[in-house]
Amino acid sequence: MRGLRKSVLICCLGAGLVGCQSVDASKEEVVASAEWVESETNKVQSNANTLDDRIKKIENDINEIKGNESTNPQPTPEPGLFTDVPKKFFAYDEILFLVDRDVIRGYPDHSFRPNQTITRAQTASMLVRELGLTAPDDYELKATDVSKNHDAYEPLRVVEYHRLMTGRDGKLLPGEGLKRSQMAVLLDRAFDLATSDQTYVFTDIDSSYPNFDQINTIAHNRITTEINKAFRPNETTTRAQFSLFLARAIHEPFRP
Repeated sequence: MRGLRKSVLICCLGAGLVGCQSVDASKEEVVASAEWVESETNKVQSNANTLDDRIKKIENDINEIKGNESTNPQPTPEPGLFTDVPKKFFAYDEILFLVDRDVIRGYPDHSFRPNQTITRAQTASMLVRELGLTAPDDYELKATDVSKNHDAYEPLRVVEYHRLMTGRDGKLLPGEGLKRSQMAVLLDRAFDLATSDQTYVFTDIDSSYPNFDQINTIAHNRITTEINKAFRPNETTTRAQFSLFLARAIHEPFRP
């Protein structure tokens, strides 16, 4: 190149920047060029940091959205609702009342099976939860038909200790259905129900019937509405029926 000294150009490439400088340029030119490169590099780095921050924010927003979808994929169902207990069911309010108190629970498939016979073991569990009962650690279950591997071993041990459920011939019969006469006895023992000198009339039992006093007591407290009708003492109780009776024993406004 005429009129200019030969020079070797050094091209500085980095982060999209190109800076060229002559090898024999003055010291001031070198310093000025170095400062310019550093300045431009800092600008690029600053822009890169800003971009990283924006990317991180977007990623956080995405993760938050995914987390919300995982936690609440659909509206939360009504508390205590079972697939087989519609709102028009005769014991709907009483069942939900007991669910709210953590006294009764459904099955893993979200059903309650209201028309299924309630067992004595299930009854024991419900009473223990409602009354908050416990038994001394050293108390050993006397019943001969309940092993320590039984699902309801602890509540059965507790109700036996408190003599709420005494069984027959040394057996608690946990898998048997709860009879209506047994239901009357349990509720009378478990709750502070008012007694009465009045004798209520049923068409299928009289005062000579075993456990008539307890049946008379639940009639007086409006827990049963079978007065002047058949009480059916030997008929087993369904899960819905026992929920109805138990709710009435606990909460007087449920009584008709």
